[in-house]
Amino acid sequence: CLVAHREGIMKLAPFVKFREEKFGAVLFETRSEKVYTLSPTGAAVVREIVAGASSIDLSSKLQEKYDDPSGRMSREAESFLAELKEKGLIVE
Repeated sequence: CLVAHREGIMKLAPFVKFREEKFGAVLFETRSEKVYTLSPTGAAVVREIVAGASSIDLSSKLQEKYDDPSGRMSREAESFLAELKEKGLIVE
């Protein structure tokens, strides 16, 4: 039996700062002082997280905003979210 599970709102971890730049954006992890350079797609994903998107809403919001009928950006976003979670940069 499958149980419906609504994932919560994502947010940046408390020790992560987001800053947009001309080339995209950067994430700064203040504990280890690591800087992650984001592509424009990565910046769009983090912008949605900062705006309060849930992981369920994220793909549809990106498809609407960036006219992504192929779903390529959504697939990239899902992969990127998994990477952010794995590194502890976002929390739900």
